[in-house]
Amino acid sequence: MRYVSWVLLAVLTVVVGCGGGLDTTPKSVSLAYKGMGGEYVQYKSSTSITYNVEGRVQSALHDIIYSVRIDSIAPDGTIDRRLKFDEFVMGELSGGKLELDPNASKYKGENLYLKLGPEGELLDWKGLNGIRGYTISDQSLKDDIIQMMVQFFQPLGQDEVTVGSTWKREIEIPVKRRGGEIIQRATITYTVEGFGNKGGRSCVKMKTKVHLSGEGSGEISGGKKFWVDAEGDGQGDLWFDYAEGLPVESSGSATITSDFSYERAGKEDVTSDFATIDVETKMKLVK
Repeated sequence: MRYVSWVLLAVLTVVVGCGGGLDTTPKSVSLAYKGMGGEYVQYKSSTSITYNVEGRVQSALHDIIYSVRIDSIAPDGTIDRRLKFDEFVMGELSGGKLELDPNASKYKGENLYLKLGPEGELLDWKGLNGIRGYTISDQSLKDDIIQMMVQFFQPLGQDEVTVGSTWKREIEIPVKRRGGEIIQRATITYTVEGFGNKGGRSCVKMKTKVHLSGEGSGEISGGKKFWVDAEGDGQGDLWFDYAEGLPVESSGSATITSDFSYERAGKEDVTSDFATIDVETKMKLVK
């Protein structure tokens, strides 16, 4: 699953579904996050990934249920959030059966506290105390989850919008890896299609298009190095509750190509794998 974590992170950056008729009457609404009254709300995120590594095809699934609360919003837009992981399942499909990743179950019941700056930058975090990170797989998953949650709650980059509003946002997020770092970049184009009801909430619906790229290096088992260079494109839909200031539902897909090079134990040469990855993801406000 060496390709999956990067792909999951990259796609979740932007596809954060579809509905019936939309109200296209011009009006101006805010896309700012709000405090949600200090109460927890719960989301479910589901992602399916099919990756083809030079003819070898594998599939993976991720299902995460998490609760989030905003503790404070500063005048400059800095937001403190508190998250609880209620369910956490991920694994590979083999012979029609899901082979669970044992690392994922460690996150059930864990808490994470995030402080994000006005531009969505990670200023501070704490929590995940049950994940010690003694192994490379533990630490990599821990880093992935922190950055994945950072990307879930990126600001949308526009204060006031109306029907037809369109704008671009550039995002660059470093993802730690033992012995290195992967830099993820996304150029997102948002377009407001209209207003409608989703799950009993007054929402603005947006289309998203994204160009993704990422490169970096790190260590795999045995202290061996790896290098990754990836690029792709995706699109999605996003429903945002402009009255309460929170995302309600989203769906999206992307296709990414990745060149993954790595050293092998007992070998002097470097091996390279070229992969094509197709990803579909959905996120929904549960309660």
